[in-house]
Amino acid sequence: MHQPTKPTNPIEKYFSVINLYHYYFFFILFLSKVPVFWHFLSLIFLSPPMDFYCNNTLLIAANESHKNFCPCEDPWWDKSLFTETVQTKFDLYCDKKWIVSFTQSVLYTGTLIGSIFFGILSDKYGRRFACTAAVALLAISGCSLSLMPNITSFIIMRCIEGISAGGYIVAGFVFVVEHCGPNNREIVSALYHVPFNLGHISLAGVSYLLRNCDHFQIAISIPVAVFVTIRCLTMESPKWLMDQGQTEKAAVVMEKISKFNRKPHGSFKEEIEEYTAKRSVRSGHMHFIEIFKHRRLLLNLCCMSAIYFVCGIGFYGVSQYIGQMSRDIHKNIAISGILLVPASISAIFLLKILCRRTLLMITTFLSGVFMITVVFIPAHLTLLRVIFACICDCFFFMAFITAFLFGVELFPTSVRSSALGFLSLMSRFGQIVAPPLNSLPEFVTGLTFGILAICGAALCYPLPETKNIDLPSSLEDTKTLNKKNTLGDLEKPMDGQSTDIDKPDTSKKT
Repeated sequence: MHQPTKPTNPIEKYFSVINLYHYYFFFILFLSKVPVFWHFLSLIFLSPPMDFYCNNTLLIAANESHKNFCPCEDPWWDKSLFTETVQTKFDLYCDKKWIVSFTQSVLYTGTLIGSIFFGILSDKYGRRFACTAAVALLAISGCSLSLMPNITSFIIMRCIEGISAGGYIVAGFVFVVEHCGPNNREIVSALYHVPFNLGHISLAGVSYLLRNCDHFQIAISIPVAVFVTIRCLTMESPKWLMDQGQTEKAAVVMEKISKFNRKPHGSFKEEIEEYTAKRSVRSGHMHFIEIFKHRRLLLNLCCMSAIYFVCGIGFYGVSQYIGQMSRDIHKNIAISGILLVPASISAIFLLKILCRRTLLMITTFLSGVFMITVVFIPAHLTLLRVIFACICDCFFFMAFITAFLFGVELFPTSVRSSALGFLSLMSRFGQIVAPPLNSLPEFVTGLTFGILAICGAALCYPLPETKNIDLPSSLEDTKTLNKKNTLGDLEKPMDGQSTDIDKPDTSKKT
């Protein structure tokens, strides 16, 4: 019996080897993420906990009974650590104190909108265009934030800042993944999250040097403006161009990349045209809404949405607990960022060794187990509780890294950014829900985080395996994925050879 083989994707084949252009491209995209992530964490230093005393007298200030006393008409702020914050600038105290946390919720709401909007924009107009537009909007909104005259305009600009930051993360990740071959996708995906750790750590240093909220905001926004040059320094994703039917442009980009690598490859146009001609289905006209019409894609989207929600609520919820280890806010943030570095490094090796579904199931399950363990450790064993909470947070972060890559690999090119945007939206919902959960009794909070994580591990089972498989270009590609794929099947040679997942339902006699 002879089974027809699946045509070899020339772009995936060429990108299976990391070349000079990859290092150049990844360096630019990775470096740009550091200042972008600063904006996600900036409110920690824009509005840190601030004490105030009433009636503007140091004599009364010495009396602790007047500390943070409400109602208060004429507060005297303790500016020993920060000279100006959002609270002192807009008089947010007593009955207006809730606005501080509301501004953070507004940022997350903006990221919800941005993830979807820029995901759709990326699928329609290209990855490079979406990245450029997002980073330009972030630079403008970030700098403008320090100029807002009142809290209402500040909140509106904060939402726009969230839209652009959330949009860039989604568009940038898809842009990076589409420049990877199946054999190096997991390494690059894990490394893509390292700038988050660097941003986490370095932001504490920026705030330590600049204690005025306006100066701090401008300082983290100006570096973002530099990366508007992404449009000039990079080329459009050739995979997106090919799957959109722009084969000539895709061939031109590939030829420029091979020339940059000093490895001329003159047959890209013919190879791409031959590949697209053999495709039974064109994927360029599929829209995000069509996901809901196909059972396989809908199942993938529903399971991954729940997992993203669990990762969002778990990682950010547990991080808030770790942030209370000491009173030094700069040290807290730096330590919490450093703790995640081992998780990022471990994810690189584990993604290479284990299947996507297996690793995601293990990390979410263990994060739940460690969180539940924290709940039952006696309260007086504070150090042990913190250690277990840190381990739990690391597993949640590793689950995040795995889910980010897994989610991209489950959907075809034409809806990949849109799907990732929707999944990121679910993650943001988790982030929004985490703070209220942390306000509940500690036992209830920890038990909720733990049970949700274990439920997330169970939802990994229905998902198909995608390790060492070309990124799906069409609906037909996603239908060939099935949860029975094994690591042994997936490690068979890919260049021109078929695997079980490539075999159609019908066979032909020789």
